[in-house]
Amino acid sequence: MEIRIYQKEGMAVLELEGEMDFSNVEQFQQEIQRRPEEVVEVDLQGLRFIDSSGVGMLLSQARYLHRQGRTLRFVRIPGLIREDLELIGFFRVLEALETNSHA
Repeated sequence: MEIRIYQKEGMAVLELEGEMDFSNVEQFQQEIQRRPEEVVEVDLQGLRFIDSSGVGMLLSQARYLHRQGRTLRFVRIPGLIREDLELIGFFRVLEALETNSHA
């Protein structure tokens, strides 16, 4: 997996390319946690595959940033990956996190 990082309108944007699985989730988690910006946007357009460890890490990091009063946002999600994320309830968990300040 390749990660490109840049600034856009006061937020950090992390673009992913390739596959996210157990072999590289820790690397991406560290990149998210290094960012000091209030909003960290993850551009998934180049993502070809994500396994359960990747999904779990993304949810964990969304919760981690939320507890700090920050936001982890996901954009440009490829269709097949979006379908898989919808099937497992990924977006419902993110919505619950936003509506429940104690999540």
